[in-house]
This record gives sequence, C-alpha cells and structure tokens, in this order.
Amino acid sequence: MARDGFVCSDIYAFADALKNADKETTKKVKKLLRDHGTKLRRKTAQKARAAVRKQAVHRKGVERAAGTYHKSIKRGKLYYRGKAVCIRVYSSDPVAHLHEYGWRVKKRDKRAGKLMEGKKVFDAARDEYAPTFAAAVEELADEVIRKI
Repeated sequence: MARDGFVCSDIYAFADALKNADKETTKKVKKLLRDHGTKLRRKTAQKARAAVRKQAVHRKGVERAAGTYHKSIKRGKLYYRGKAVCIRVYSSDPVAHLHEYGWRVKKRDKRAGKLMEGKKVFDAARDEYAPTFAAAVEELADEVIRKI
C-alpha cells in the first residue's frame, strides 16, 4: 500500500492486462475486418445487380460477356495505412469505373454525345453499411474492455 492509500499493484496488473489484450485484440480486429469486408462485398454485389443491367457487348474490337461487372466485385486482403488496418471492396473489371462514375457516349460520327451518369454502387453500399460496421466495432471494443 502506498502512503496515500492507493494500491499500486492494481495499476501494474491493469498494465499487464492491456499488454495481453493488445495481442488478442489485433487478431479480433483482423477477423472483424475480414468478416465485415465479406458482408460489404455481398451488399455491393447486391446493389450492383439492382442498379447495373447485365449486358453483353459485341462490337468490332470489343467482346464482353453479360455479367462481367457483377462477377468482378471482390473483397481485398488486409493492408496497413499508417498504423490502421484496412480492407477494401473493389472490382477487377477494367471498365468498372465507367459504371461507377459515368461516361460520355460517343456518336457514330465521333462527336461527343450525352453524359451517362454513374451508378455510384460502391459509395451507396459503403454508406448503407457504415452503421452496421460502427455497431460491430463498438461491440468489439466493449468486449475487449470487459475482459480487462
């Protein structure tokens, strides 16, 4: 017992618990990111199916099967941005950015036509899923604190 009535061993025990919790927490955070990254991928694919028509393209120099964009939506691996652990959902389709952000149609005489608006599928899915992810992060934080 210290002179002013506090037990210092409790502080050291708490510090040791924090060190051990850090290792376990890292594993739990990575698992949470993988699980919710997969759920976000599913939600994004669902929104893509609703917003973007499956359409095959058969033109001179361009051959695309129907549904290429929908099949190309994937969940990435964990990566670090500074000290933060991140995960992303992306499309491996070479023309996915056109579906997402829009494009200007060319007329047959090579002049620029009207602007086709992008569907912003990834942004909409992310914004819709954000509250679910925030709740899961809060729940994980509460679980880690309770164990300490």
